[in-house]
Amino acid sequence: MAMNINDAIATTYLNNRDVNSYSDRWYYSETETAKFTGGNIFTSPNSDKETQEKVKVIYDVIHTAVKTFQPTNVRIWDLLFPDWRKVLEDVDVDLIVGFPEPYDATVEYDKQGRCHVIFDLVCWTKYIGKCEINDVVRGLLTHELSHVLLHNQVPGLTNIEGNTDYLRNLDTATFDEGFAHLLSYDTKEIDAVDWHSEKLLTVFDRSREKMTEALDERNPDRQSRFLYEAVCGNYYDKFACMCGMLYLANQWMTGGDIILKDIMEEGFEGFARKAASIPSFVNRRS
Repeated sequence: MAMNINDAIATTYLNNRDVNSYSDRWYYSETETAKFTGGNIFTSPNSDKETQEKVKVIYDVIHTAVKTFQPTNVRIWDLLFPDWRKVLEDVDVDLIVGFPEPYDATVEYDKQGRCHVIFDLVCWTKYIGKCEINDVVRGLLTHELSHVLLHNQVPGLTNIEGNTDYLRNLDTATFDEGFAHLLSYDTKEIDAVDWHSEKLLTVFDRSREKMTEALDERNPDRQSRFLYEAVCGNYYDKFACMCGMLYLANQWMTGGDIILKDIMEEGFEGFARKAASIPSFVNRRS
């Protein structure tokens, strides 16, 4: 398995050359991220020496991580996506600068339908000194590539341009993000996470309540706001991501790895309501 690395923009930046010449590239104007924000999102990056040195650290870490990639929860990847190594051979990893915060990593498809995992290295500098960069990179790769594999495996999951079906969008977001967050959570194996921690129990209760509100919403403006908050904002406040992840964790605790495969094969239809409907975690601590 060998993903292809495209790093022309990153190396231009690191060589202290003008990256503004890349501002018309598809990354900044034709991606879902750009469409969501309403135009070309190229932002001239900070190019002081300190930032460039940090970018070089991130550049080296990501290069190594891509070349030696092994996901967290590989046994579940093997179960859910048996041909994942072959699928990832058709994935490009793009190392760029010029995205605004908070878009440090995203999955996009070009006009030819080829999948790209895009990392903005300047946005990544915020992690230096705050966490173990190698773990963060591995976790982000696991997360973003889980999306790639899910979209390859689950019919209809890839967004349909112009789709306005609110409940379908809520289902796909909860399903897609739920699996990706579960498989990459805290860059840990699934059985090494304390799913019954008070923090996660509180997050699950809060996210289920908000999901229930979202499912019952009929006002188009508020529906748009719910769809934004479902997947954007602070990590534990993204209610579709959290509700989906913790529902899947709950199911895994009752049925093991194989139940995740069963759920994936059932597909995303009605998934948001399923995730919001269970009363609580199994074996909840008093």
